[in-house]
Amino acid sequence: MTATRQSWSNLKPLPAQYALLVLTREFTEQEYMRICRGFIPRGMEDKWFVYSEEDTLYIHRSWTGYCIYQLGFIQQDTGYVIGEAFVNRDPSQCSEVDDGYDEKLLLFLIENLLLGGQAPFPLAPHVPAGIATDLHLLHVVGAGHREEEEPKEMSLLEIVTGLWRWILWLVKH
Repeated sequence: MTATRQSWSNLKPLPAQYALLVLTREFTEQEYMRICRGFIPRGMEDKWFVYSEEDTLYIHRSWTGYCIYQLGFIQQDTGYVIGEAFVNRDPSQCSEVDDGYDEKLLLFLIENLLLGGQAPFPLAPHVPAGIATDLHLLHVVGAGHREEEEPKEMSLLEIVTGLWRWILWLVKH
């Protein structure tokens, strides 16, 4: 099913406070067509809603409807490139301020949510390495399309330790 603006309620436009990202990635015609299908959240654990209109890709947080990324695509020879990419910098809507991290996260979302890839999750510079767990990935990205993955078995100690680290990190930030 292809996502459209009408597929999700409460969508808000990219605010006046935004930054320009520098992305160099070429997509084949087939990849571009998959990207244009977008992503419709299936449950609460899915954090993003993505749709495309007239060669522009809009990436919104699903719960708030805030537009976090907006990309324009340009057709070239045998594929498409990203012409311009914007990221939300309104502090009331988005707390991230590191353009380099947003560039990596944006490419991660395209690769994993829209193209079904397995790119490694980028870690924000302010997040301690010990917290770079599945919990942080779930917090930032959500579940996405993961129905083909095997469930990960964790011991009670691993669960409690992970939750404790997560709570400590949240309290500090």
